Amino acid sequence: MTVYKKFNVRFWWRHGMLPFGIFAVLAWLFAVTDWDLRLSDPFYDPLSGGWPYKRSWWAGGLIHTGGKYLILLIGISALLAYAASFARRAWRRWRNPALFLCLCIGLSTGLVALGKQLSNRHCPWDYDRYGGSVPYAGLFAEPPAECGPGRCFPAGHASGGFSLMGLYFVARRKARALAGLGAGVLLGAVFGFGQVARGAHFASHNLWTAAICWTVSLGLYVWFFPDKVGPGSSLEKSP
Repeated sequence: MTVYKKFNVRFWWRHGMLPFGIFAVLAWLFAVTDWDLRLSDPFYDPLSGGWPYKRSWWAGGLIHTGGKYLILLIGISALLAYAASFARRAWRRWRNPALFLCLCIGLSTGLVALGKQLSNRHCPWDYDRYGGSVPYAGLFAEPPAECGPGRCFPAGHASGGFSLMGLYFVARRKARALAGLGAGVLLGAVFGFGQVARGAHFASHNLWTAAICWTVSLGLYVWFFPDKVGPGSSLEKSP
């Protein structure tokens, strides 16, 4: 007989409701407090009127420039692995994971880049609080119309690191899945920290980027493997 699986409540609780609930609470806290300013203030030098770490070797060179090349290298490697899976039989098992990771990186960074182009949020270094010319406005406050588009939200650089959270969904074992998730969260957080130190983004920008990247990874997983998450979409045959 054919038995239909029930709606996977556990999956959607762990991967949907719980992480998005945590994100909603943190986003609300950033919106009603001055956390963004408190986290950015230590990296701004009011005496020189600038951001000392903007072009530093570790924030500007290693994390910002080096991070771009790292994500590009990972994306190209995944794409090559996907192409090689058609030429070598032994690599066939890596075909879907490689394509999945390519799409996670491409869609996550692409959507965040598009969001930046449509955004009227400015970077910290644009605000008068930090030596710029734009009056400071919170994330959900409407800036003066004469300030023009800020194009600084969400955080583009952090999206490269957070896009690797997709590794969680393609790992075959639990330990590897958690390691992949940890790697994506850690790298995204490091990229985000570097941008906060440079004055390029507020911490909340990185939070929203992380949520976008997780949504992309989750959405792609549901698309790639609907039998594992949907109500009645997977069939089990029992005698």
